[in-house]
Amino acid sequence: MNALAIHDLSCYSKSSLTVVLPVLEAMGVETAVIPTAVLSTQTDGFEDNHIRDLSMDVLAHYEMIKGHGAVFDAVYSGYLASKEQIPILAGILSAEGGALRILDPAFADAGVLYGGKDDAFVSMMKGLLKKADIITPNLTEASFLSSLRINKGYTNSDISDLCAKLAEIAPRRFVITSVPLSLNMLANVAFCDGEVRVFPYEDLMISYPGCGDLFATMLTGFLLNGFSFFSAVKESGDICFEEIRDCRGSGRPRPMGIRLDRAISLVSRRLL
Repeated sequence: MNALAIHDLSCYSKSSLTVVLPVLEAMGVETAVIPTAVLSTQTDGFEDNHIRDLSMDVLAHYEMIKGHGAVFDAVYSGYLASKEQIPILAGILSAEGGALRILDPAFADAGVLYGGKDDAFVSMMKGLLKKADIITPNLTEASFLSSLRINKGYTNSDISDLCAKLAEIAPRRFVITSVPLSLNMLANVAFCDGEVRVFPYEDLMISYPGCGDLFATMLTGFLLNGFSFFSAVKESGDICFEEIRDCRGSGRPRPMGIRLDRAISLVSRRLL
């Protein structure tokens, strides 16, 4: 199995490619990477960082890799550093039409857009969704994409409405992560060919950078290992929950992101 991961790279702290590459490899997936940007640290929890936009290099790296005869079973993309990278990624996804194409929109969280992202970026992202087979937006991203407001607690009716609206522009399979159900419960909401399944879990009242990357990475890996879509969603969500609980219990500083050793151990057991 072979995959291409197109994400940013944080030099210090665990998120994006520092999560994606080792986890996919631990799942038996030979992985090539193309960084969209290089950051001194991930941006959640550090006051200052240095960012290098690699928009001028993404296509060149892809063409050189393909020139060596690379064939991919999956293409998994995440954070894009600029609007200019959206048409580049669209071209890559079109060229890799025979691969499983998983897109994590990665442009917003906690009700707001990431720095440097605007309405034009969201509009272009909506067009990019058509090139993917699966998308994994968090609740904020799903709300921006569907033009629906964010609720404090989602009923079954609310979830149906959100999925129906997102399905108008999204591929036939998607997962909306971190949907609040009640005061103490969250859920990952999976949609496949019109069927909606809700996977609830306890709200641990803390999040760690890199967990969204871990979820989408494991989803990719489980699917390549032959898991059904809904089974892959459940397994990925369960491991993320255990990872967050373990990080909180160990007192790991939140800005450092998830613990890779624990995550890799958990995912390896699921594949035994």
